[in-house]
Amino acid sequence: MKRYIISASLLTAMSAYAQFDQSISVEGKYIPEVIRLDRINAFPRQEKFSLETTPLSYDAKGITASFIPSLYTMPAMGWRDTRKVADNRGYLELGAGSWLNSTLSAGYRFIQTDKSVLGVRLQHNSTSLWKPNLSENTADTRQWRYDETIGVYGSNIFENAGRLDAALDYHIGNFNYYGFNPVWVPGTLSSSEMPSAPTQTLNDISVRVGWQSASPADNISWNASVGTRYFGYRRMYDIPDMRVNGPTAFEVASLKSTRETNLFLNASVIFPTSSKSSVGIDLDGDLVAYSGYKDNETLANPLFQPAKPDTYGLVTLTPYYRFSIDRLNFRLGVDVDIAAGAGKKDNRYNLFHFAPDVAVDFDGGPARLYLHLSGGSRLHTLATGSELDYYQQPFILNTTPVYSPLDGEFGASFGPFSGFSAGIGFAFKVLRGEYLGGWYQPLLNYGRYAYGADVMPGLPQQVNNSPLNYSFLEEETYNLHGYSLRANINYDLGATLKVSAQGSYQPQKGETGYFNGLDRPRWVAGIEAQTNPWKPLKLTLAYNYRGVRNAYIYGSYRNDKGFNEKVLTAYRLSDVTSLDFGASYSFSDNFALWIQADNLLNRKIDMLPGLPSQGVTIGGGLSVLF
Repeated sequence: MKRYIISASLLTAMSAYAQFDQSISVEGKYIPEVIRLDRINAFPRQEKFSLETTPLSYDAKGITASFIPSLYTMPAMGWRDTRKVADNRGYLELGAGSWLNSTLSAGYRFIQTDKSVLGVRLQHNSTSLWKPNLSENTADTRQWRYDETIGVYGSNIFENAGRLDAALDYHIGNFNYYGFNPVWVPGTLSSSEMPSAPTQTLNDISVRVGWQSASPADNISWNASVGTRYFGYRRMYDIPDMRVNGPTAFEVASLKSTRETNLFLNASVIFPTSSKSSVGIDLDGDLVAYSGYKDNETLANPLFQPAKPDTYGLVTLTPYYRFSIDRLNFRLGVDVDIAAGAGKKDNRYNLFHFAPDVAVDFDGGPARLYLHLSGGSRLHTLATGSELDYYQQPFILNTTPVYSPLDGEFGASFGPFSGFSAGIGFAFKVLRGEYLGGWYQPLLNYGRYAYGADVMPGLPQQVNNSPLNYSFLEEETYNLHGYSLRANINYDLGATLKVSAQGSYQPQKGETGYFNGLDRPRWVAGIEAQTNPWKPLKLTLAYNYRGVRNAYIYGSYRNDKGFNEKVLTAYRLSDVTSLDFGASYSFSDNFALWIQADNLLNRKIDMLPGLPSQGVTIGGGLSVLF
C-alpha cells in the first residue's frame, strides 16, 4: 500500500510542474483516490492517478521530490492533468485575480542533451484579501497564505551502465489560522481587543538520489534511491482557558512545534526467468525521527500536554512473480511490513503485517478487464497529514501507521469507439487505525472543552441523557470498511468537442464506508466539456460535485455503569457544487493569455469544520514558453 501512495504523491508533484519532460510508470491499472483539502477555489476536485509498473522506473529527465507543492489558489487554464508537456527549455506562467489570489510557475533547463539534464523550477501561490464571515468580533480577519517552492533536478545517462537522477526541493508555507473565532468570550470585547488569528510557518525540504541500471531484456535489472525529507512547523499553540487567563493569553502561549525527519530507501531487483515471466522483489524502508517541543514544558492548559514521539522504522518487502499468457498479465506477490517503535509506548504497532500484492489484467483490444488486490501499512506523519488537511495540527501525538489488510478494485474499460470510451469499477477497502484528522481550528476555538454552548454548533450535546465531551486531537483513530462504485465516460471529437464525465458512489456511515478524504463524501461526480471553435481559442466548462459530506469525531459520555464510553459522531458539511469556466487564447506556439472563473454559483462551503472557503473567484494571466 505504501508504494502506491508514494507513487501517487510523485505523480501529483510531477503534474504540477508539467512543463519539463518526465514520465513515471508502475505496473497495472490500480487507481488510488487521494483527496487533498487545500484547494481554495474550485474545491475540492477529485484527483486520480493511473499507475502502470512497479518498481518506479524513472524515465524522466527531471525528477521531483516526493512532496506536493501546496495551494493552487489560482489554477491556470489546463492546470495539472490537462497541461501539455513542452520540449522548450523554459516556461513562465503568471496569474492573479480575486482576493489577490496569485500564482507564478517558472522553470528552466540549463543543460538539455540526450544524456544529461540540469534544471530549476519555481512555484508561487498566495492569497491575502478574502474576509471570511465568522462573527462580528472577527470582521477584520483576512485569510492569508503564501506558498513558495524551489527545486533543482538533474540526471545523467552513463553509457551501458545506467542513469543517475537527483532532486532537491524546498517548500515554505506561511499562513494564518483564519477560522480562529473564540466567540464564547464573555463581555463586550471590541474587535481590537480580541486576540488575532494565530500564524504559522512550515518548512518542507526533500532530497533524493536514485540510480536506474541499464536493463537489457535478458539481464537482471535493478534500481535504488535514497533520500531524506524534513517537515516541520514553527510553533504549536497552547490552548489556555481565556475565561481564566484573559483574552490576550493566547497570543503569548505558544511553544516550539513538532519537527519531523524521514530517511527513506526504495529499491527493486527483477530477474527474468523467460521471455514472458520474471521474479522480483521491492524494498521500501522509512526511518522517522522527531524533535521540537520538550515533554515537560510548562503549559497554560495542563490538559494539553503532548509528548515527543519516539523514533521508529518501517520496512516493506514485496516479493512477486510476474508472467503473461497471450493477452493475460499476472502479478502474484505479497507485502510484508516489518515495524519497530511505531505508535505509543503502551500500544505499539505490531512487528509484522501482511497484505496481498496481486494484479490480473486482460487486454481484449476494445475491452479490458482488471483485478487488483493490495494493502499494507501507510505511514502517519506530519507530511502525509498535510496532504489531506493543510491546516492540520502542527504536532503529532500518535505515529501508528494505518494498516489495510485488503484494498482492491476490479473493473472494465471499453473503447474508444468512434470517439467514445467508458469504464466501470468496483473498489473495496478495509482499514485499521484510520485517523479522524483532528480539527485544529475548532481546537483553537476552545471547542474541545465542550461545556454547553462551547461545543461546535451541529454536534450532539448528549447521549442517553449524559453530556458529550469531545476531543478534537488528531490521535483518535477508527476502523473502516466499505466499497465504492465508479464509472466514467468520454467523448472526443477532436478540436470540435471533448466531453468527459466521471462519478463514484460509496455508502458512508460511521465505521462503514470507503475512505476518500476526511470529508468522506457519499457522491463524487464531475463533468467537463472543452472546445476549440478555432485553433487559437480554447473554451472549457466544468462542474464538480461532492455530496453528503461528513467529518467524524469521537465524543465521550458516562454510561449507566458510570464508565466513560466513546461514540463516533458525524458532523455534517455542506455539499460542494462548483461550476467553473475557462478560456485561453494562443497568439503563437509560445505565448498565450488565459482567464479562469471558478465557483460561479458562489457556493459557501466549509472545506473541513471551521475552514470556510472563498466564493466565486475570477482571474487571468499569461503563459510563455522559451
